[in-house]
Amino acid sequence: MRARAACNDAFLICHEIYRAARDLVNSRIATTQLTSPSKFLWRPDLRPRLVEYVADFARAGERALGAGRTGSGGEITAPRRGAWASGGRAVEEVHAAFGAKKVPRASRLILFRMYYLGGAEYQAARRVLGISERTWSDWAEEIRWRVGDELIRAGMYPPARYFKQPSSEPAAVATPPSTNDG
Repeated sequence: MRARAACNDAFLICHEIYRAARDLVNSRIATTQLTSPSKFLWRPDLRPRLVEYVADFARAGERALGAGRTGSGGEITAPRRGAWASGGRAVEEVHAAFGAKKVPRASRLILFRMYYLGGAEYQAARRVLGISERTWSDWAEEIRWRVGDELIRAGMYPPARYFKQPSSEPAAVATPPSTNDG
């Protein structure tokens, strides 16, 4: 496991880029200028676009915080209360006994979506979640650590490397089969 400081730094840097990318994606920038159309030429985009970065950041956070469960319609759902119980012991205790990671709680995912992805204000988010400042601090630290570790694992950190990679590999030109049998 990576050091918490490295994961925290990775999260903070990637979150800053996420917020800037989200602002650019949500703003309405004119794509055509009728005065000089020859100035703007279409070029295939071989690098990940900002929209992909925004989506990748959100998915990395959901993976890190345990949003892998889906409902019948494919939507991501929070785990049911008691769904992790096993013979009177929570699965967290069972996993800890075997040295596995603890099962994340849905509350961290809600905080991540509300505050880090949605941009809700601190006081409003804390009030909606009904948590103290101390709990907020603990949860935020855990989120930054887990999501930062996932961002490093997924290759989103460092961002320079992420944006230098092509978003999709160009399709190989297929050579037609030879008609000569001989």
